[in-house]
Amino acid sequence: MKAIKFFTFASAALLFAACEPAVLDKTELGEVPTVDYTLTYVDTNNITLTTQSSGDPFLYQWDIEGVGTFSGETVDVLISKMGTYNITHRAFNQGGHGEATGTVEILADAPLDCSGAGLFLTDCGSRVWKMEPVEGAYWVGPVDGSSTWWANTAADVGVRTCAFDDEWTFNSNAEMIYDTKGDIWAETYMGVAADGCNPETVLAGTKTPWGSGTHAFEIIPDAGVAGLGQLKVNGLGAFIGLPKATNVGEVSDPVASITYDILSMTDDGTARRMQVEVNFGGGLWRFYIYSEL
Repeated sequence: MKAIKFFTFASAALLFAACEPAVLDKTELGEVPTVDYTLTYVDTNNITLTTQSSGDPFLYQWDIEGVGTFSGETVDVLISKMGTYNITHRAFNQGGHGEATGTVEILADAPLDCSGAGLFLTDCGSRVWKMEPVEGAYWVGPVDGSSTWWANTAADVGVRTCAFDDEWTFNSNAEMIYDTKGDIWAETYMGVAADGCNPETVLAGTKTPWGSGTHAFEIIPDAGVAGLGQLKVNGLGAFIGLPKATNVGEVSDPVASITYDILSMTDDGTARRMQVEVNFGGGLWRFYIYSEL
């Protein structure tokens, strides 16, 4: 009996040893980077950020709240609107990433560059723009633009008179004034029971900023998918074309800013025309606006 017990114990010990997992050699990834940076004012609205990080980083990322995300050891950034902005700088190496935070204070709005798209929109003074009352002034489709999901018809221009009479006035002081003329094309995401023309007063609660108001705008030169620059409208509820079409998706409440790629700018001697586009993640919205000469 004793021999049998011993044998059972020994067998269990051998089985345990056979099942014990092998210990693999470990690769030490090292410490995460130590992150720091310097900030230099180029002028009132342009800054240069330079990393001072150590620990062999291979990737550098900068997030400026309300402005954008940038990458590189040194980045030059235009901040056009007065305010204080939070900065987060991250550096990545094999061990992971570290970060440093700070703020930058911009003491004045940047003057509008009265050239290119800025000149086209304002004449270095003031110009009034509307949605062009033509078929296809509103267009939505996939991100590659290969097909049309929906576009307004010529008949829609008569149905949506309350949309085609809206005015956007762009001034050379970088001010954009939106005037609904008292009525809007309202859709169910705006809190109405059915799509259609309604008095502006249907906008209530969080939807109110989509009504008439004064906002700001800026031109981002040499940017966008066509290289003609971008038109960025700033201020809660500021938009071109349709309120719901934003850079973060189709929304049901106003956002603080929207950036549009400028696709074309033409002048036939009777009117100026501009096509702008916003990628909302799931597709593209395009809008044709015009200004009579």
